[in-house]
Amino acid sequence: MAAEWNRQNLEEIRMRRQEEEDDQDEYAPRSSERRAASASEAQPQPALPATVLVYRDQHKEEISNYAIVGQTLWNFSSQRTKKIPLADLDMAATEKANDDRGVAFNVPATHSGQ
Repeated sequence: MAAEWNRQNLEEIRMRRQEEEDDQDEYAPRSSERRAASASEAQPQPALPATVLVYRDQHKEEISNYAIVGQTLWNFSSQRTKKIPLADLDMAATEKANDDRGVAFNVPATHSGQ
């Protein structure tokens, strides 16, 4: 009797699993595909080259996280945010140094009279 009950129970479990697989959306990835996709996403992306700032006194600083707002460059690369006036930079040298590395460094055009 117990053996018969176990056999029926196992058969019900198999049927439920089959129904779950059959009910799965055709476009949804299978669990093994989801695991493979998440594993590939977890791999770190190669780091982009840092942006070089060339100051008027010709010293250089590498930064990786910044924003330019008006006439100020905000450096978020370190734990402490640093405010750098664009007037402190040698813009031609900064643009050339970054161009040589293949890094885009573009200062937004300023619009007077706004």
